[in-house]
Amino acid sequence: MNRRQVVIGMGGAALVAASPVCAREGVAGALNAVSGASHIAIGERHDNPDHHRIQAELVAALQPRGLAFEMIPANREATVNRMRREGASLDAIGEALDWAKSGWPDWSLYAPILAAAPDAYIAGGGLSRATVGLLYAEGAPGLGARMTARYGLDTPLAPDVMASMLDEQHDAHCGLMDRDRLAPMVAVQRAWDAAYADAWWRAGLRGDGLSILICGNAHARLDQGAPAYLSGAEAQARVASVGQLETGDDSVGTDIYTATISSAPPERGDPCEKMRAAMSGAQ
Repeated sequence: MNRRQVVIGMGGAALVAASPVCAREGVAGALNAVSGASHIAIGERHDNPDHHRIQAELVAALQPRGLAFEMIPANREATVNRMRREGASLDAIGEALDWAKSGWPDWSLYAPILAAAPDAYIAGGGLSRATVGLLYAEGAPGLGARMTARYGLDTPLAPDVMASMLDEQHDAHCGLMDRDRLAPMVAVQRAWDAAYADAWWRAGLRGDGLSILICGNAHARLDQGAPAYLSGAEAQARVASVGQLETGDDSVGTDIYTATISSAPPERGDPCEKMRAAMSGAQ
C-alpha cells in the first residue's frame, strides 16, 4: 500500500495534525497574522473543496512571487514553468502533470490556486518513486548528501517529537498497524517535509519574493513540518503557517500554526473503513 493510497483513502486525515491547534482566525485574520512573512505555508485536508477555495483566495490576496506544491513532482517543475510562460491553459498543464493518474483529488480543485498567482515561479516538492524507495530502505538520508546536511536528516528526532509522530502515524492508520513498526513512515515523513521545504525555498529564490507552500496540514506545522525544516536551514526566513481545520476540530494551543481557518467537512463516510479496504486490497 503506497503513501498516496493512505492519504487519499483517509480523505486527507493522514495529514491532519493530531495535536491541538491554535484558535480559528478566518481569512481576514489569517492574512493579518501572516503579514510580514517571507514564506507562508497554507495547509489543507486534501479532499475538502472549501480548503482549496480558501487557498486560492489567500494566494490571490498575497500574490506570491514563488508558489510551491506538495502535489507537483520536482521533475515536472521546469515543464510547468515553461508552459505558463508560453500561455498554456490550465487543462493542458494538468494533462502534462498526468494529474488524472496522480492519485490526488481532481485538478479542478488545484488549478484555481495556480491561476491565482499568474506571475509566480512554480516549484514542485514531489519525489520520484525511486527516491521514495530509497527513503524506506535508508531512512530520511535517502534524499542524498546535500539534503541530509542542509536539513539535518541524519540527526535523530528528539524522543518527544518521535513519540508524537509515531502517535500521529498510528492514528492516521486507524490503529491498524503496530505502532512500533511505523518508524520507517516517520523517516519518510521527515524526508517529505524537507523536500517540501526545499521546493518552498527554491520558489522564493527563483521568484525573488514572497513564497507560498501548498501542502497537507501536517506538513504545514510550525513545530515539526516543512516550516521547521526551512527555519532550521535558513535563519533569515520569516516563516508563517495557516492550518485549515474542519468544524468540530479542537482549538487549543498556539505553537502549531500561525493562524487557522475552519470550514465545514465534506461528506466522506468512515475514513477508517476506507483505510481497511485500501489495506486489504494491497495485501
